[in-house]
Amino acid sequence: MSVPVVLVVEDGTEYTEAFARLSGDVGPVELLRASHAAEARALLTTRRVDAVFLDVVFDRTPEEALAGDLDALIARHGGDRARAVRHLATHQGFYLLDALADALAGVRLVLAYDFTAEEKRLEALRKRFPGLSGLPDGASLGAALSLLLRSP
Repeated sequence: MSVPVVLVVEDGTEYTEAFARLSGDVGPVELLRASHAAEARALLTTRRVDAVFLDVVFDRTPEEALAGDLDALIARHGGDRARAVRHLATHQGFYLLDALADALAGVRLVLAYDFTAEEKRLEALRKRFPGLSGLPDGASLGAALSLLLRSP
């Protein structure tokens, strides 16, 4: 029986460190970490991954490492570059889903986002990413790890 491999994509290390601490409660798990889309893509193309945890807010990530069409967002935000970059950073998890879509087929996904009030948004995303779950506000990281490690 192989050890499950979970990729955590976050701009810090908080989730990875918490999952490492909690893994003792659920059994062996191999944790990989990527800080932006390019690192995540490199890992997804070279490693077998059973599940991916995506943070949503990447406010510590350099602008050039953010996924998404910055030029289109600058236009959408009336030419305000700072506002467009802020938008990319605060919604980065959704842009990562799009940027990594081809590499995420068949992988369990947990997005650090509460879809409780946006069931139709989650339903629409699940058409493209059937293995997607959200993380309700106040949910424990143990619950997130359980979602990542659940049987298909």
